[in-house]
Amino acid sequence: MNYDAQSNPKDDISIQRITLGLGCFWGPESWLGALKGVVHTSTGYAGGTTEQPVYRQMGDHSETIRLEYNPDVLPLETLLTLFWEHHRPEVINTYKDSRQYRSILLYEHEDQRNIIQRLQAEHESRAYTEIQPCSTFYLAEERHQKYYLQRKPEVLAALDSLFTNREQALQSTLAARLNGWSREAITVADLLAELEHWQEPLNEQQQEQYRALLLSLT
Repeated sequence: MNYDAQSNPKDDISIQRITLGLGCFWGPESWLGALKGVVHTSTGYAGGTTEQPVYRQMGDHSETIRLEYNPDVLPLETLLTLFWEHHRPEVINTYKDSRQYRSILLYEHEDQRNIIQRLQAEHESRAYTEIQPCSTFYLAEERHQKYYLQRKPEVLAALDSLFTNREQALQSTLAARLNGWSREAITVADLLAELEHWQEPLNEQQQEQYRALLLSLT
């Protein structure tokens, strides 16, 4: 499945989207999903030209994470600083002969590109990060979405019960946060404290369902 970069992730114009690559996508999706201001995360393949890539036949694409985030809560400058703090581009880029693991930033519009280039110029090592517009993003297979959360089947089952299907469950803000929780990037107390401020439209019943699930983890 692919997503056209021109499609708006939400009608809410406060939500921005960016695609990042910094090695294997499992770990980065977990800590990125724990950040306040992040609304949704997805793992996928981007940055190349191969049609319909899959994990075992990625072609010239790289493993990436697509983020939808609220820049009023998580400014792009902060997000990019964390991006560069969490990996060494020159090491990632030489880890494999293929482009599977690359330090790469794929921007959605010129304002993002300008900020990326300005921050990249501040440190010599950041020059190894590839920058390009995001044309097409191919969603990774379900087993690669919220990988560490899927290692906790009881929690995943509880999450599934709140949604119509697994795809909806894994694309929720709650799944992004629980994936971060599964790697100890965020605590249940943190999640409970921020719940009412999440970007997702939650009615009172949904908030109570989310709260009950989180309290079951304590």
